[in-house]
Amino acid sequence: MNTIIGRRSEQDDLEEWCRSRKAELICVYGRRRVGKTYLVESMFRNRIAFSATGSEDKRVKPQLRVFAGALQRHGERAKSVPADWFEAFDRLRELLEQPDVTRTENGRRVVFLDEFPWFATKRSDFLTAFADFWNAWASKQRDMIVIICGSATSWIIKNLFENTGSMFDRITRRLYIAPFTLRESELMTASLDLGWSREAVLDAYLVFGGLPYYLDMLDRRKSLAQNIDDLCFGAHAPLRNEVPHLMEATLSDSPLHRDVVRMLSRSKSGVHRAKIAEALGDGGPLSRVLDDLEKCGYIRKYKNPYEKNKPSIYQLVDPFLLFSFKFMEGQVESWASFAGSPAYYAWRGNAFELACLAHIPQLKAALGIGAVQTACFPWASSLSALGAQVDLVIERADHVTDLCEMKYTDEPLAVSAEYERKLLRKRSAFMQESGTRNAVHLVAVSVHGIARSTHADCLAKTVTLGDLFS
Repeated sequence: MNTIIGRRSEQDDLEEWCRSRKAELICVYGRRRVGKTYLVESMFRNRIAFSATGSEDKRVKPQLRVFAGALQRHGERAKSVPADWFEAFDRLRELLEQPDVTRTENGRRVVFLDEFPWFATKRSDFLTAFADFWNAWASKQRDMIVIICGSATSWIIKNLFENTGSMFDRITRRLYIAPFTLRESELMTASLDLGWSREAVLDAYLVFGGLPYYLDMLDRRKSLAQNIDDLCFGAHAPLRNEVPHLMEATLSDSPLHRDVVRMLSRSKSGVHRAKIAEALGDGGPLSRVLDDLEKCGYIRKYKNPYEKNKPSIYQLVDPFLLFSFKFMEGQVESWASFAGSPAYYAWRGNAFELACLAHIPQLKAALGIGAVQTACFPWASSLSALGAQVDLVIERADHVTDLCEMKYTDEPLAVSAEYERKLLRKRSAFMQESGTRNAVHLVAVSVHGIARSTHADCLAKTVTLGDLFS
């Protein structure tokens, strides 16, 4: 079995589901490059009865040829291409009924259909035929495990989880594969013998967003800046055109998808839906695009509970998309020369906030409120005279509100008398506008902690990079 970095709970879930005493239809989903296929194949290597991977070709015949080739690799003697998907699944059933079919140690027959949405080309009968295969036969085989996997997250949610037809309520288990945490990213860089500090791992995370596929491309002979140049900015850089492939594979890319992401990439804390509609046009297409991007985990929707009418705000939260739209459309020629510029530090501060958003459980654990129900959102004063902004508000069910100031500095954060006054004014503005009855605490989330100073006493708690790696 291949070594799997992290993913302990995901492995535990798959192992437990394989011990069940009924047929299982497991959907493994998550964005492109996150390691879904690697996880499944590593856990079931040499114990899969049948596996096939959908082709990016959007025509029916090529998909059927791919499926026929997979049938032959797993022992079918017929050489013909199925006439349609009903014949294809009939032939899969015959293959699985053979006495010498491959089984797991506990006797389960495992079918793995990777890039499942790609099989379901327009005007094909794939999904209907698969539903018939599952409903009429596979679901009645107590030793059957069918794992379907795909990067087209919005398609999976709409066509499988929210299906009201023949696939209604058929998925027995759902396994969402998220990007690596900072800790998992650290484990992977260690396995690659990169010899990096945690600051270097964080810097890589701010660019690549904890995606194993990208991290695996790093060259240990080169610095991070050199790696970024080679992977993203060189004439033949492998990730130079990654965004179109990423969005096509996940969303069936459209210009509006990219326009929305580009617009959100220019805003630190997000854009109101009304402003997006004003700039890009309202209506059904925009609603679908926002829904797609949110379901894929590229953006998030939140509401400021203290804003009048509580309008929806959309924020780009995918680090690699933020990096790509800011720097890979011609604005930067060399990362090594760009690093250290004012624009670099502005991006780094924004990207660090996104990294913190992705590590809310670790942040809460550091504050000792891991089990407390919370609501998390940025906040900005609506009164021009106050002009205060809070990077992250953590509204807690235990009647405390934490105002988090997130700072990525190269040295411990120095809290001067002026900075202390700024923080206290910010807290006062929040209390005045929100009318909250909670106790309001100031919290610093600082990569290198806080420099010793009497002015730092205004901070109730400090969260460091080590806490985010926990």
